Amino acid sequence: MKDYALKSNFKDDICNFLKLKHSLGYKYTLGKKLIKQFDNLCFSRFFNETVLTKDIALEWATPRKNESCSSVENRIVVVREFAKYLNNIEKQAFIIPTTYIPKKPKYKSYIYTNAELKRIFDVIDNKKYGCYHKNTYMVFPVLFRFFYCCGLRISEALNLKVENIDLVNGIISIYEAKNNNDRLIVISDELKNICIEYSAKMHSDSKKDDFFFYTKNKRIPVVQTTLRKSFRTILNFAGIEKSKQNNPRIHDFRHTFAVNCLKNFVKENKDLTAYLPILKTYMGHSKFKSTEYYLKLTNDMYPDILDKVNSYTNDAIPRIGGAYEK
Repeated sequence: MKDYALKSNFKDDICNFLKLKHSLGYKYTLGKKLIKQFDNLCFSRFFNETVLTKDIALEWATPRKNESCSSVENRIVVVREFAKYLNNIEKQAFIIPTTYIPKKPKYKSYIYTNAELKRIFDVIDNKKYGCYHKNTYMVFPVLFRFFYCCGLRISEALNLKVENIDLVNGIISIYEAKNNNDRLIVISDELKNICIEYSAKMHSDSKKDDFFFYTKNKRIPVVQTTLRKSFRTILNFAGIEKSKQNNPRIHDFRHTFAVNCLKNFVKENKDLTAYLPILKTYMGHSKFKSTEYYLKLTNDMYPDILDKVNSYTNDAIPRIGGAYEK
């Protein structure tokens, strides 16, 4: 554990816990960061404790000011896993109940129309918006095409390193994505050529572990808060307004990608028995239910698509208005 100076009475168990994770093939990058924070809490607030008690666990599980539901969930999950590890090696530890994991607010996916996509990329490609760093004008045209053309999650795109982009074969390597999934993404020749041109400008002297998308320092990726703020400006220039019923996000490019894939499958009479598993794998889902839930097809698309989907899944996916929404 050279990267972290652990101080609490749990430091030896934490080291062994992380070694176990690594031995199973997990890089556990976020987990290491969070378990370090947990060690700091134990050292500063529970210095004399040698048992992971309920008080320690619930102190850790308490949401912080302005902390997102996802952040709270990530923190709780890591310490739940550590507590289970302690129990497995016959040490007493309180496991935080899943009821302490906050429920995320439901969000209705926004599917961008072709006209909206055209306006968005017109703003991005032609620099019709303000930005803090000049490199942003080179980064965003490629980055947002990764979101839309590849259906990547924000973190997946921003965490890409130079070594993860195979410019010869047109393959993106995604590591440690959601659910600890690794996968390969094949890109079109058009996007590959865009990446080659981008890389020649931005990475002529880069190291393989430099971030592929950066604005100022190659060792620091594009910051998510800055990205989201810039995207809100881009939407305004594209004439796409935000409201209570209409709240387009960057993540909705992923939704739009998936919906358009399904539309094309049905339009081209593809065999969904073969193509649904491909889409599931391409998007990095661990279950078919996740693929269907994540797509959140618009109402007018459900009648056509669900008939074909259910022929494969044996009506496991309810229609809108059924038990699924509840």
